[in-house]
Amino acid sequence: MLVLVAACCVAQTADDRSVSEALLWETELARLRAHVVTRGSDFDTTTFLREYTGALIDVGRPDADAARLHQSVDFDSFNAAEFYPHFKNDRMPAACGITSFFYIKLLHAFGFKAYQYSFGFTTAPYQRFIHSVALVEIDVAGAKRLIVQDPYLNLVYRTAGGEPIDFFDLLAAIRLRAYERIVMDASSLTTSLLVSDPALYYPQLNERCRTLLAGALRRSDGTVRTRLPITRDYATLMRSPCDAFEDAFVEAMREHGMNEPFIHAYTLRAADLVGSPDHAALQQQIDEALRR
Repeated sequence: MLVLVAACCVAQTADDRSVSEALLWETELARLRAHVVTRGSDFDTTTFLREYTGALIDVGRPDADAARLHQSVDFDSFNAAEFYPHFKNDRMPAACGITSFFYIKLLHAFGFKAYQYSFGFTTAPYQRFIHSVALVEIDVAGAKRLIVQDPYLNLVYRTAGGEPIDFFDLLAAIRLRAYERIVMDASSLTTSLLVSDPALYYPQLNERCRTLLAGALRRSDGTVRTRLPITRDYATLMRSPCDAFEDAFVEAMREHGMNEPFIHAYTLRAADLVGSPDHAALQQQIDEALRR
């Protein structure tokens, strides 16, 4: 009997937590709607929500508990209400996959069609070189356009004329090596680098960078910080001298016979689309475009 009562109490606590998370998330969505109604276009709205996501979610290497939670969900089971308290209270960092999941679920809550597109390498020893972005359908001058919105790197791509570039036009320009047709619009915002355990970082850093990190984490009184302010932008996250991810990704491409800039990696589809219900039909269109 005592075991049954204890189990019942645990389940009730979990239910209460779910209700609390849902209420907290609905309150936040209501707050965001008040901001969204002042936006002048779909592009402005989706950019505002991208920047909101980038500022909310910390970067960093997840600890074992966070990693288990990340690995336990796919797009369909991902619940923004469950993850929001972790992000709001700086308890959990996220890489590009979970960050784009959250952004896409947020876009869905505001009525946008959106999908996760992942590109890069899936075979050993190159699995590190995968990146995920959101593809968002917006209205531009009365016509539908599918654009890249990247909440992790905080960027969008434009045409040379300044309009958000359609994803299929982006792929066509890449295939033609007409990279001058693609303009990266990479703004900056501030989020946090979470360092729950420096040992998660030190093996990947050279001695100079380990020293820099240790010094930044140490307070004057000898205690250790677990959170540092960091700029979320392309230069910081892709070209840092302590983790030159763009250079490493380009080198992996060269080892596969592609002497091209990083933007060419968008043609390396790494997974099926997930997102809005018509994702399978859109996947077919993208696959046809990549085969041309």
